[in-house]
Amino acid sequence: MRNRVWKIIGIALLSACLGGPAFAGSLKGWADLNSKTIEQYEDGTKTSVNKTFYRNFYLRLDKPLTPMLSYQLYFRSGLLDSDATDSAGVTTTTYKRAVEPAIDLFLRNSAYDLSAGYRRQEEWSSAHLRDDTRETSEYYYSRLNVKPVDLPGMSLQFDRKKDYTHFLVNETDRRSTAYTGYYGSSVYRYSLRDLDLSYSVTFRHTVDEAPADIVSKSTGDNFNGLYRVAYSRAFQTGRTTVSAVYQGNYVRNRRRQYLTQTGNVTFERTALRGLHAIDPSQIEVGTLNDEPALIDDDYQASTGINIGANGQLHHNMGLEVLSSLEEVDRLYVYVNRDVSSDTGLINTTDWRAYRSDANQPGTWMEISISSVQVYADIVNGVYRYEITFPSGQSARYFKVINMSTAGLNDVMVTEIEAYGTDYVPETGEISDVTRVFTQGLILSVNVTPVKNLSVLFNYYIDRTDQKDVSLPDSVRGVFMNLFSKSAYSEDEGLLSNVTRTYGVTSSWTAHRLLTTTLRLQRNEAFDNKDVTDIGSNIYSLTFNSVPLPTLDATLSLIRTDRYNAGRRQSLNNSMLLSVGSRLFSDVNMITDIGYTDTESFSGGGDTTSRFIRGSLDAFLTRKLTANLIYGFTRQSSGSGSSDSKEGSTIVTYRPGRFINISGSFRVSDINGGTSTAEGLLIDWLPLPVFKLNLNYQHTRNESDSSTDDSLSGYGLWYITKFIDLRFTYGYTQSVRDKETETYTVGAILNCRF
Repeated sequence: MRNRVWKIIGIALLSACLGGPAFAGSLKGWADLNSKTIEQYEDGTKTSVNKTFYRNFYLRLDKPLTPMLSYQLYFRSGLLDSDATDSAGVTTTTYKRAVEPAIDLFLRNSAYDLSAGYRRQEEWSSAHLRDDTRETSEYYYSRLNVKPVDLPGMSLQFDRKKDYTHFLVNETDRRSTAYTGYYGSSVYRYSLRDLDLSYSVTFRHTVDEAPADIVSKSTGDNFNGLYRVAYSRAFQTGRTTVSAVYQGNYVRNRRRQYLTQTGNVTFERTALRGLHAIDPSQIEVGTLNDEPALIDDDYQASTGINIGANGQLHHNMGLEVLSSLEEVDRLYVYVNRDVSSDTGLINTTDWRAYRSDANQPGTWMEISISSVQVYADIVNGVYRYEITFPSGQSARYFKVINMSTAGLNDVMVTEIEAYGTDYVPETGEISDVTRVFTQGLILSVNVTPVKNLSVLFNYYIDRTDQKDVSLPDSVRGVFMNLFSKSAYSEDEGLLSNVTRTYGVTSSWTAHRLLTTTLRLQRNEAFDNKDVTDIGSNIYSLTFNSVPLPTLDATLSLIRTDRYNAGRRQSLNNSMLLSVGSRLFSDVNMITDIGYTDTESFSGGGDTTSRFIRGSLDAFLTRKLTANLIYGFTRQSSGSGSSDSKEGSTIVTYRPGRFINISGSFRVSDINGGTSTAEGLLIDWLPLPVFKLNLNYQHTRNESDSSTDDSLSGYGLWYITKFIDLRFTYGYTQSVRDKETETYTVGAILNCRF
């Protein structure tokens, strides 16, 4: 019976791929057949062979019943056969079979949108569909979105997911997990002349059940309220502009957990934002930028952060946690390559860790690292660095910096997580309530007294209250903190962190060839517990000149004073000259020259840094283009000096619309350790239905005489408009203590209609 079902599915898919008109306009689908063989060698001896054959089939039927009511049916299946042969010739065969039917109902009009659905996934880890290898996942959902005209919108949502096995995981139990979630939200925005008002309110109730895990059951209630009041107006026929924004975000999270273990248990801390920054001129970056991919729970997708041998040093990678009251004693950095046998990034000196309550320059405090370990994450199919601290740390922001690189190329960071240790009492139950109230106030006044002069006054304050939050005290406190550091509160349990920035910027066009910009700015970060009291003064003077349409030059002089608890910590003077020029009609060049001198008053010594960086883009002919990037950096301190040099070039030749040839070369030198990389890329469309691609890369590291070579390519044949066939080939060679070779051959057939 089961074989007949698979035959019927195959015949239906084949008929659809060949363009059968029976379901034209309502039935869609595709089929994907993927075969791959990977062979690995060490010093010429075959060590492993892996063969996989994956088939994926998908059918979807969309059908309207009335102008407002419609439904969708879809069926998806996947079959995987995998053979792995080790160096002793022993072959291990694994199978995976999965089917997923689903139905969705939709009721839509201009005022509301209602949808509900059910999907079920059956998965077998054997060639035959037997219950002793069967796992089931069921998912129910419903959504209601109400969109009235000129009134607040509302959304209601229900989710229910249940996973269970049909076989005993151990001698007494079958594994079963369930998740139930209720969600409601309302969003509204109202504008009246110069005033803009908006709010967003959400509430979520969740229940997680996993009887076989450490946390057997957990319930959560989360309320999130966000409001914003904005005002903007121009006076004196536009010569004066005033704007003010006041916004707040109140979060209340109640969590109750039932555990099967007692004592000290490690828990993940809830992350609000992923953060990342890198600056070639310095190791530690003061302000990190948002990087959502670091906390999106996608452990396979790369964030673009490369800490491999061909990557960069000094990536500042971190996250913001929900509550700074929950201590963090370790950070996990996930990567997409097997680094368990690598000798790079495994020592405590290969990393630096920091914490901060403000994510501002001068607020980061270094955390000592007690150990660095590498573990395999079998569930997500990746590896992670576990960076452990000697004790728990309390802060809103955490980050790590790679002071070295891994020994392998293309070690891409995919995720970062923070963990801490909590004590579970004998009752096996933990209940906690987290309240966080964040407020922000932005004020700016832009005045143009004369035609060539403009003056901007700006003020920004951000206050975050945690633990025993009183809304009236917090609202009153943020306005008191406009000009004071006092943190008034009737409750001594309140933890308040304030970040404040204010300054003035003037821009004067002294001459048609010269524009001068003067900026004075004060940054402050403090709390009500006298733990944080950090400030900095920034003075900058910038000259910009455009003497020719092909020449733009900017000179910046910057002085920064940093203070801690009223005591001067450091003085930083820097100069940056940036010149952009067009040498010829199709040749553009950008050159940056910088100098930085840092004087420390806390025993850290003086540090100087000099750098020059540049890029050159040239269209040499109609068919030939070139790009050149170069850089030199020297850092000097009391402990010595270090030099780094790098350069790269890419030359692209396009003799016609259907062929592209590109060659690249890169060289870098860090304190005498030289590494080079060369590459060649060819894209060719010899026929309208056939495409060829060839990519070759060679890298060499002089410090350990290691080399890496990779050759890959594919041929794509568009058999018909709905069917294409792709052949792939790959070869890599790595020479270190041993010579490792990998061959990859594959074919992919794709049909769609």
